[in-house]
Amino acid sequence: MKEDIAVLDIGSGKISFVVGVKSVDETFVIKNFATSDYSGYFNGEWVSPETLPSDILNVISKSNFDFKTKTLYVATPSEFTYVKTHGMLSNLGKKRTVAPSLIRDIHNKAESFKVNGYSLLCSSALEYVLDSDARTMSPIGKDAQTVYADMSYIFCNEAFIKTLCDIATAIGFKFVKFIDGVWAEGTQLIDEQSRANGCVLIDVGYASTTFAFIKGDGVKYKRNFPFGQGYMIDALANAIGVDYETARDMLSQITLNIESDAMSTYHYEREGKQFECKAREINNFLHYQIVNNLVDFVNYCIVDMQKSEGTNERSAQNNPLGEINLLTEFYLTGGGITEIRGASKYFERALAREVNILGGSTAGWDKPYYASMFATLEVAEKMNRKNSLLEKLFG
Repeated sequence: MKEDIAVLDIGSGKISFVVGVKSVDETFVIKNFATSDYSGYFNGEWVSPETLPSDILNVISKSNFDFKTKTLYVATPSEFTYVKTHGMLSNLGKKRTVAPSLIRDIHNKAESFKVNGYSLLCSSALEYVLDSDARTMSPIGKDAQTVYADMSYIFCNEAFIKTLCDIATAIGFKFVKFIDGVWAEGTQLIDEQSRANGCVLIDVGYASTTFAFIKGDGVKYKRNFPFGQGYMIDALANAIGVDYETARDMLSQITLNIESDAMSTYHYEREGKQFECKAREINNFLHYQIVNNLVDFVNYCIVDMQKSEGTNERSAQNNPLGEINLLTEFYLTGGGITEIRGASKYFERALAREVNILGGSTAGWDKPYYASMFATLEVAEKMNRKNSLLEKLFG
């Protein structure tokens, strides 16, 4: 009988809690769910650490969870994790069939890597290169004399781990396991062919955005930026001189991918009086926020990654066009701009690339703002299978 899986998804503006079990059709049946606003985090620091325990307890209680499930999986925000890549070369002495034990040995070596103040969450292969030329994500069963593993290691901030473990055990959980949310999104929700080629994942939340390059079963490059829907609302509030709540309500009227005419207006209420402002001016202002924050950040990451890739001789030889090129697929997830009408399409136009919207695979729960939660459910379910190689891959 399959076990219930409990996941706490910690976003930059909301905390969500879900309990699900895998059904026979390989989708999740949701037994408990709740979500709640909270003060969030900024640049890897909690905004209100003193209220975090009650925030977490409140959202779990709101879901009517009975605490029969003793393990809590935490979808860890990208700002609290760190990615390190490293290559490993194994010489088999002569051409032979690559066995699962060799792949396990490669992942076992991850235990020797240390990052001060961080603990290892998982080791993943970006790709394997057999005999210097055959690239694959699945080397087991293939013949080779040498196996080069391009590895990715994800570490989590130990202070974050301690804080969440203390809170979770205090409210009734016995075990706490941590999964990087962006890594889970990229490796569980994007198809294998896209990951084999390498693809870009952009997760825009409420107050934090992550750019990640997903390759194979891992994350090759990751960078965070303080931007999201909350920043856009705050900028709009300051621009038209209204409070945050009024600006947030205005956002529900806005459509950013349609060229407004000179007569179109948006309406809002302040101190009991009705006001209106020109739709074209508001749209242009929000277009500016997307271009000068999100688009500039993505373009910076592309250049920065290409520069670092240029220093890797093996990668340069294997990828003469570079890791990111015109054929690279881009994915957008999170609720930061996907919840604003027309914002995703405008972002795609401004970036001058086709952008795929990434959500989960469970019907009714396939929205981008649930992507991290359901991707973490997928990883947790695989961890529960007690497969030795999976345990190495998933922490």
